[in-house]
Amino acid sequence: MQREIPFIAPWRLSGMPKETPVLLAFSGGADSSVLLHLLWKDAQREGYSLLLAHVNHGIRGEEALRDREFCRGMAERYGLEICFADLDIPALAKESGRSLEEEAREARYAFFKTLMTERKIPLLATAHHADDNLETLLFRLARGTTSRGLCGILPTRDFYGVGSLVRPLLQATRRGILRYAEENRLEYVTDSTNNALSCSRNQLRHRVIPVLEELFEHPQHRATALCEQMRLDDDYWSGYIRHLLERWEDTGCLILVLNGHHPAESGRILAEYVKKHTGFTPEYRHLQALLSMVKVGRNGAQCSLAGDWVATIEQGSLRLIPAARMTGSAFSIPFSKEEIRLPDSGIVIRVEKIGENTKIHNLSTALHMILDADSAIINDGLLWRSRKEGDTLVMGGMTRKLRKLYNQKKIPWRLREQMPLLCDGEGIVWAPFVGMRDGVQTAETGLLITVELPEALAPMC
Repeated sequence: MQREIPFIAPWRLSGMPKETPVLLAFSGGADSSVLLHLLWKDAQREGYSLLLAHVNHGIRGEEALRDREFCRGMAERYGLEICFADLDIPALAKESGRSLEEEAREARYAFFKTLMTERKIPLLATAHHADDNLETLLFRLARGTTSRGLCGILPTRDFYGVGSLVRPLLQATRRGILRYAEENRLEYVTDSTNNALSCSRNQLRHRVIPVLEELFEHPQHRATALCEQMRLDDDYWSGYIRHLLERWEDTGCLILVLNGHHPAESGRILAEYVKKHTGFTPEYRHLQALLSMVKVGRNGAQCSLAGDWVATIEQGSLRLIPAARMTGSAFSIPFSKEEIRLPDSGIVIRVEKIGENTKIHNLSTALHMILDADSAIINDGLLWRSRKEGDTLVMGGMTRKLRKLYNQKKIPWRLREQMPLLCDGEGIVWAPFVGMRDGVQTAETGLLITVELPEALAPMC
């Protein structure tokens, strides 16, 4: 007697109409072959169309070509259309700097997204199952995770804004899937890389989970139950935290709010804030670093986040900034009376000659200064350059570190690394927002030097 397998139809998981078409990510392995069989039967019953998509990552050589042809044959057997993507993931990964696994996932999902957009298919089905969920849970626990990470693999989620990704077999175990394939005489192929113990997930699959199965009955089901409960909790907390964040974020005093809440709330507020502004949910280690930084609240403090983002405290407020904007490109440009646009930052330097009829009361402000046009320094190799480690400025008879002067003026980190410094052979002549070096000749007439900042770099008051 054939036994049923836990299966939830894509339209039921997504809440969409029964006739909603489905794209199946089909590898030809046991999991996706069983899912194909179940989806085909459900599609016949409910009347929706089914399209298959297979990706050859260009990693496994002849074996991958074998899988490709197998998938073509299965599509013909079921009377379905199949679309193929033949990729060179090793070359793409070398170009992007990502790992093979990351690059394969990005390229695979880009292919699925394109198909869904072109064919107007709002549902993508994948064959993730309960063992995959247990592996994910163990992996996150070992690496460090937040309560949101304990939600495991989601049964359904948004897919790049073009539809929903659904996992109809998420409650089925790997053993149950293999048994179903055997009882229904379903053919499938085996990916040899799934047995390579060099992969951490494969070690969990082949070494850890079998031990858990010996010690406990159906650990996959226990993990599924935990994830379901955590998703309920997370759903409740997410609504509550979004309400708190909307209430306090625009006031600019998020740090005070965070420090005034119970740690259970402040951690979730901070995680939601990061996800809202970066698109990344912070890992446990990042969240702990952020909480520590916020608790101290020191201006200029910063810590790195995933996705090349940096969190920093500026004038008592928490800011999230792309790392590229924090560092900028190093530059050294000869002083010129022509307009200068600095690379990458959008900062503009203008120099103009002013005469006796022009009245400027402040010879030096945050973003402009007047140099005596006859000063020897003008003809002594002046240049504009970016900040260097250990920079100093002689002011008030003292040699002072530029870093400390920036701290005193509360200059944002993203601006410090891109702000031009006017220098000569002796060092810094003028640092915008900070001041001029002792002994620099100024005059009411001469050269008016102005630094203009783009809105994105202007310091917040």
